[in-house]
Amino acid sequence: MSETSHRTQRLLGRLPALAAVLVVTSVAAYLALALTRPATMWWLGDLRVYRAGGRAIVDGDGRLYSMSVGMAHLPFTYTPCAALLFTPLAWLPWGVLRWVSVAGNLALLILGAHLAWGMVGVRGTRRLAAAASTAAISLWSEPVQETLRFGQINLLLLALVLADLSRAPGARLRGCGVGLAAGLKLTPAIVIPYLFLTGRVREGRNALLALGASLCVAFTVLPRESLRYWGGLFFDDTRVGPVQGPGNQSLHGLLIRFTHRMPPPGAVWPAIAIAVGIGGLALAAIVARGRPGDPRRDLAGLCVTALTGLLVSPISWTHHWVWVVPGTVLLAAGTRRRFGRIRLPAGPAALALVALTVAVPSRRVELPVPVPTGLVWQVPYRDGRELRLAGWDLVLADAYTLAGLAALITIAVGVPATRRKWASRTAEAVTLDPPEPLGRTAPGNTTPAPTRA
Repeated sequence: MSETSHRTQRLLGRLPALAAVLVVTSVAAYLALALTRPATMWWLGDLRVYRAGGRAIVDGDGRLYSMSVGMAHLPFTYTPCAALLFTPLAWLPWGVLRWVSVAGNLALLILGAHLAWGMVGVRGTRRLAAAASTAAISLWSEPVQETLRFGQINLLLLALVLADLSRAPGARLRGCGVGLAAGLKLTPAIVIPYLFLTGRVREGRNALLALGASLCVAFTVLPRESLRYWGGLFFDDTRVGPVQGPGNQSLHGLLIRFTHRMPPPGAVWPAIAIAVGIGGLALAAIVARGRPGDPRRDLAGLCVTALTGLLVSPISWTHHWVWVVPGTVLLAAGTRRRFGRIRLPAGPAALALVALTVAVPSRRVELPVPVPTGLVWQVPYRDGRELRLAGWDLVLADAYTLAGLAALITIAVGVPATRRKWASRTAEAVTLDPPEPLGRTAPGNTTPAPTRA
């Protein structure tokens, strides 16, 4: 064994210890910062809305979609099925619930990374070490920090989808987790057409059945709220916050800031969203078919699907972009020699997207003290200033969206060349190692092979 191989083996042997040190250091630094400013780091405004929604269901007063919560007057914007899920929160004391939210999201972060590493073929102790390291690093990303700060359920939805699709192909209820996630929040619904496009008809059907079951339960228990929500309320983006701000990293938000108009003029946004949606899903299906035997292709296709959904959704808050966690796993797996090179290629653009999500403590206009913040917030915003951005400020304000588009484009451009290279290598392997002709004695075999009559 070469000296390089010896060094590699020693490094791999130390991975669990290095991962443990990284996790302890990362979480300790996060808690040290959060405990000095808990009201800001753990504002938990969305968690308060979830709890209020659950309380509205328990009280049965029909206020679910007419109430507002806190000084920010936040409305309940989730599905009736989600409100049913939130009913247990109504009985938990707030002091307990806030710690459950923080600890639960940290656990879900590790679980999501663990599931993603399993999908790219890593097993055993190395999988645990890799998952812990990924979680420790991803903790300092804007999407994860905002999920923790708001008390959001994005990491729960991520883990639900990954846990569902990481099950063995042909598993009886595979796909139901995707449908349940879509029943709680609409954004994961884009995974359902992806399942059909990749030939997983049974999983797609299960997802639709699970989504339909959640709707039926909600209509049975909450008929009035369900009719109001699905009757058009879910189209109303004026209830969800300042869609023109840098926190909305979608094509819709980009067009608003670029045109300085809200909504964007004419049918520009629907046309672009439809084109990107169709192209992105088609590309995800191609990527998922990928190179035969490559364990990363399922996760790669799923990440392209999620990226497409984030771009075409009317609103993609920065905390929706927690798909950066499996994206980081995919990039890290692509550097491992045992898996070869990942030739989608998303390389520089995907790496740039991950890098742009890094959060470092800095000030924001609406917050009294510095908190871990991403690059998109380093521009003038609030009081209509988002609609007057120009030059580099406009680029920074749309950093996720632009990098996401660049990643899709580079994948689309690179896939044909990659497929030609795979076909060339396969043909070369067949040429260099032809099958033994009939009638020839194999090396080391003293018995002649039978000849054809």
